[in-house]
Amino acid sequence: MADAYHIWWDERLETELAGAGAAGRILGFHVSDWLVPTRHVLRDRGMMGDGIIDLAGMWRQVQAAGYAGPVEIEIFSDRWWAEDPDLVLDTALARCRSIFSGG
Repeated sequence: MADAYHIWWDERLETELAGAGAAGRILGFHVSDWLVPTRHVLRDRGMMGDGIIDLAGMWRQVQAAGYAGPVEIEIFSDRWWAEDPDLVLDTALARCRSIFSGG
């Protein structure tokens, strides 16, 4: 699983993704964003676009490595869990359209 929250900081990310892709080992792409400051490592993942991860760039690397499957939203967040589920879904889908389809 290429999980943006856990791998975004790796200086060898592009090389590692390429190797995993060549071996057929990328089975999914999980997205959320890294907030600064982060209040809790598990329960403070940001909505895509609210943090510092270059998700569009990472998506290009994942695709270049051969992955063509879905983008899976994985936001563990006390803030977002407290919101209306329709707002969360609408926001997540709009952010994904913007980030992963170029507009």
